[in-house]
Amino acid sequence: MRYITILGSTSTIGVNTLQVLSGMRNKYKIFALTAYSNYKLLFKQIIKHNPTYAVLIDKNSGYKLIKLCKDHNIKTKIILELDSLNFVVKHRKSNCVMSAIVGSAALEPTLNAIKSSKIVFLANKESLIMSGKLLIDNANKYNSNIIPIDSEHNAILQILLSSGLDYKPGSSLYYRKNIKEIILTASGGPFLNISKNKLSKVTPKQAIKHPNWKMGKKISIDSATMMNKGLEIIEANILFGLNIENIKVIIHPQSIIHALVRYPDGSVISHMSNHDMKIPISYALSWPARMNFPNQNLNFRKYPNLTFEYPKKNQYPCLDLAYQSIKIGKNAPTILNAANEVSVQYFLKNKIKFTHIPVIIEEVLSSMKIKQNVTLKSILENDKNVREYTVDLINTKKWK
Repeated sequence: MRYITILGSTSTIGVNTLQVLSGMRNKYKIFALTAYSNYKLLFKQIIKHNPTYAVLIDKNSGYKLIKLCKDHNIKTKIILELDSLNFVVKHRKSNCVMSAIVGSAALEPTLNAIKSSKIVFLANKESLIMSGKLLIDNANKYNSNIIPIDSEHNAILQILLSSGLDYKPGSSLYYRKNIKEIILTASGGPFLNISKNKLSKVTPKQAIKHPNWKMGKKISIDSATMMNKGLEIIEANILFGLNIENIKVIIHPQSIIHALVRYPDGSVISHMSNHDMKIPISYALSWPARMNFPNQNLNFRKYPNLTFEYPKKNQYPCLDLAYQSIKIGKNAPTILNAANEVSVQYFLKNKIKFTHIPVIIEEVLSSMKIKQNVTLKSILENDKNVREYTVDLINTKKWK
């Protein structure tokens, strides 16, 4: 029996994870659920899944949750301290962690889960991008498994294992010898066929309407700018160690093929499934086996035409910035990620235009000092400084 802690149980990934776990009660018990402030949804999850612990970061919401649990005679222990995330991931009874918190807040608890030799289901790509090889190196040191949840990287993992290769995160020599190219597919987002001059007028409401996937607001905006695919390139670079010229992106609007791997003999193997995040989640939770997941048969008649095209040059500046950050190296991906998170927040508040996002990121990337971050403290400090700089840049300039 595995005891799982879910960081971000009220997020889209967290909700999907709990739905999958409902069919795996003979293999999993919920040890802890965590959220930032959504106490109403967390309360419903507590009633249904009966975790040992529940964590809320926002104290005002936490007090409301404590009252609800007390009124309903619920035994789950509610913790409100800021360090509570680290407490539940390091707890000896919890042997696996779903890292589904959005953004950089997941880095510290994810690293602590790895240092505690847990199995880590990594849905939070920002942790990997900010820390570079820090997570991978610690996973190897502490015998922790990192299983990617992103549909593309989860697909790559399945392709590699199906091809008889081993899963060796960060083993660049191994993967460069055995595979020629990784190809990540992208839907193109909601603005694939919108002319460039119209992009400055798009609203947050339009940008979060992904044509295929149901996702949270931040990742939906990232998908629209293609920064999400840029971050996935960085993630693939860290996980599989290929050079960036061997990690390609192809536009595939149907979102049925999630990734492809090209081998030295010229053959290409792809992974296909319905666009439902419960599929990669179910594979990760049952890894290295597969669980029976009903009602997920891919109906090929619905997709008589699967199309592909390479992104046009300068079509997605955020994608170009991601490639640029890998070339620069060191802390450039950390800067890229922090500047992007702040820019997306301001766009969602209608403080800047959609087209300002890459402009701001590029200016921050060119202004911040490039250096090597080797500790958690230096990474978090760098992240904080970049965010403050980005906020000042946005607030002191007139964005038209």
